[in-house]
Amino acid sequence: MAEKNFMVRIQNLEKFFGEDRERVHVLKGVSLDIPEGSLYTFLGPSGCGKTTTLRCVAGLERPDIGSISIGGKTVFSAAERVYVPTNRRPIGMVFQSYAIWPHMTVFENVAYPLTIQHVNKADIKKRVGEVLKIVGLQGLEDRPAPKLSGGQQQRVAFARALVNEPKVMLLDEPLSNLDAKLREQMRFEIKALQRRVNITTIYVTHDQGEALAISDQIAVMHAGKLIEVGNPHQLYSRPKRRFTATFLGLTNLIPGKVVELGGDSKPGRLETSKGVFAFIPAAGLHAGGAAVLSIRPEHIEVMKQKPQVSENVLEGTVKEAIFMGDAYHCQIAVGDTLLRVHTHPFLTMNPGDKVYLHLDPQSCNGLPAEDTEGMDESALGA
Repeated sequence: MAEKNFMVRIQNLEKFFGEDRERVHVLKGVSLDIPEGSLYTFLGPSGCGKTTTLRCVAGLERPDIGSISIGGKTVFSAAERVYVPTNRRPIGMVFQSYAIWPHMTVFENVAYPLTIQHVNKADIKKRVGEVLKIVGLQGLEDRPAPKLSGGQQQRVAFARALVNEPKVMLLDEPLSNLDAKLREQMRFEIKALQRRVNITTIYVTHDQGEALAISDQIAVMHAGKLIEVGNPHQLYSRPKRRFTATFLGLTNLIPGKVVELGGDSKPGRLETSKGVFAFIPAAGLHAGGAAVLSIRPEHIEVMKQKPQVSENVLEGTVKEAIFMGDAYHCQIAVGDTLLRVHTHPFLTMNPGDKVYLHLDPQSCNGLPAEDTEGMDESALGA
């Protein structure tokens, strides 16, 4: 992709907090190219560095090493000693708290960035009217801020961030203060809004479902490092890293040794304590090396009768089965291993039932047995 198509370029960011013995290495060589017009999500657990990266783009934090450019213009460079302050960067920001002024009306809140820039009243009225229409708040211009619902307050925050016509929107956990039902509704609204205005958007969240629902691309972060980048379908269905597989939804991990890698559409083969499985290897695996087989609970087929196929079939016993409406969430014992399985709601499952499990080779991902050096293994679902 040509450089001109990247709206935001982050190169080799390093950030430390504290001094001497208390010094904490928060960002460890983070590099990202964010395409123009995309909704790009930083996803990871608390303390992984995602919000710090966003704040560096915003100019609210100053990295120790690296560079950042927006729209082809360098806004930070440690080597060149360039630092453009927040108010001179072409960005709009929406934070977790929304920061709506309670003593102002909807119009006054949205108009505030233009008012402090002394934009003339006619232009303010025109631009505020345009963004309120975009976010679906037209007709509420005179509504006092305390009279707004949580979803309406969030739309006001979006409108205020858009009114300056920024090149990039920065959203830091914008849905975390909403209840579950409204949060799900607002996911669709954010995605639709971003498409309508076609503005490059960087979104920070620790919520995997939220990231999957709204993102064009997801950057998975852990312990200050960038672990993996891809679109939601790629990262969920064909992760390349163990941390990605375990953090982005539920998965089962079965350790083993690579017998063969396969190739030309032929699956590889992984020897485990449960037998030899056909699987799709991730890059970096090699014959004879350690690996783990990762398979999602919904990708395991459960049968009451022994299937005709013999490859990738296990026999087990149902230990727990919880009816969730759209599926049974089960724990199935295969020897001394418990596998999590989601079955069709019409396939009644009861503790003690003997069942057969078929692990579709195309859904069996072979991943490196260990992830990035220095990562906390307890966070990997090991």
